[in-house]
Amino acid sequence: MRKNFAARLTALTMGGILMLSALAGCGSSGSGGGASEAAAPAQAESGTEAKAESGGGSEEEVTLNFYAWLDEEGIFTKLVEAYKQEHPNVTVNLNFVASADYETKLITAFSGGAEIDCFAVASPPSLAAYVAKNQVYELDDLIAANNTDITGAQATIDATKIDGKIYSLPYKTSSWFVVYNKDVFDAAGEPYPDGDWTWEEYAEVAARLTSGEGADKVYGSLNFQPTSMWWRVPANTKGAINPLEEEQLEAWLDAAEYCRKLSDNGYQPPYADRAGEAGADYTGAFLTGKYGMMYNGDWVIEMLNTAIAGGEQCNYDIAPIPHWEGEEPLTVGAPATLQIAQSAKNPEAAFDFISFCTGAQGAEILLENDYFPAWTSDEIIKEYCEGKTNPEHIEYVVNQTITSQVPCDPNYNTAQNVIKEEVSLLLLGEQDRETTKKVITDRLASEVITQ
Repeated sequence: MRKNFAARLTALTMGGILMLSALAGCGSSGSGGGASEAAAPAQAESGTEAKAESGGGSEEEVTLNFYAWLDEEGIFTKLVEAYKQEHPNVTVNLNFVASADYETKLITAFSGGAEIDCFAVASPPSLAAYVAKNQVYELDDLIAANNTDITGAQATIDATKIDGKIYSLPYKTSSWFVVYNKDVFDAAGEPYPDGDWTWEEYAEVAARLTSGEGADKVYGSLNFQPTSMWWRVPANTKGAINPLEEEQLEAWLDAAEYCRKLSDNGYQPPYADRAGEAGADYTGAFLTGKYGMMYNGDWVIEMLNTAIAGGEQCNYDIAPIPHWEGEEPLTVGAPATLQIAQSAKNPEAAFDFISFCTGAQGAEILLENDYFPAWTSDEIIKEYCEGKTNPEHIEYVVNQTITSQVPCDPNYNTAQNVIKEEVSLLLLGEQDRETTKKVITDRLASEVITQ
């Protein structure tokens, strides 16, 4: 399986994960673009100075200054090399900043008047923060004028609109599904989950898989640290992605109580047992063979396959993420996106470049280099699935409708930190739901600054 999955990977979106939540708001050296010294990224220049016919029919030489975090240096270097083959008159100056410093230095670069034509962000909340600062060029007119096909990533694009307008194009995302141990299912006489099941059924299956006591205990479901925020995924699957909206906060609390009930009923470990590193090593726990299933993201596939290649035993497969009764099946992911700077000197050329990276041609390059793109097609799905023998139903990664897991809200990251702290107390049984909601509401009112 593809090596980038474990660290930051992106699975197919039907419409990384790098969630740089410490970055400026909104699921990561000298600048060739005139950036200030404080924003000094490592820079790589791609291209020739020769004039040639561009994709838009112009022979004018164009220079674009592009910014991304350092982890993306390899893929964008290759995307630019491929783009140059069709647009030899375009020079793309690639500016890469250490991931931990990326948003801080990008903000500094914008403030210092750096020449930035286009840039990447790791999550919709970060996108929203830049839009709120009027630093992002609206794309709707360019999409219409160029008759740009965005259908391959339509659901993600729709989910990342701000005030009904398109400000970004996604190039990668992630995908959630259920991982299950076939041996545990076989021992319990439980049929493997098929392509359509509900969260209610997930709990029922977890109950039937649970057996034994003490050291021989087998849990039907595996949970994570109470501070991991993964408990919110059941809420995400019904469209609740922004807890700053009261109705969606209620759905998040419903999801937390759903997860706690699985533990209270004995179908998954107590959250107190999963605090800290114990809850962080979910792969190691799953490999013990004492857990029937867990919901997780695309990155876990390579983690499991690597462990199996190293001698671990685990007879596993995957199934679609459940949906709530009465809700349409879908899954969620956190897309990374490309934008044009509001101050771009040549927004048309910048749009052509980011359209290439996020469209069908870019998708092929991403796929070839251990990423799975936001753009999807029958051909992409076929290429992704071909040759994969573990898990058997690899297609469940890519044949679900995927929408954004995080909102385009610049206040989301701050709100998420508040909720993480308070809901962890709910999961640990140290705080009831009513108290949890009140404390969250009070803290959001005092700690979240509306932009």
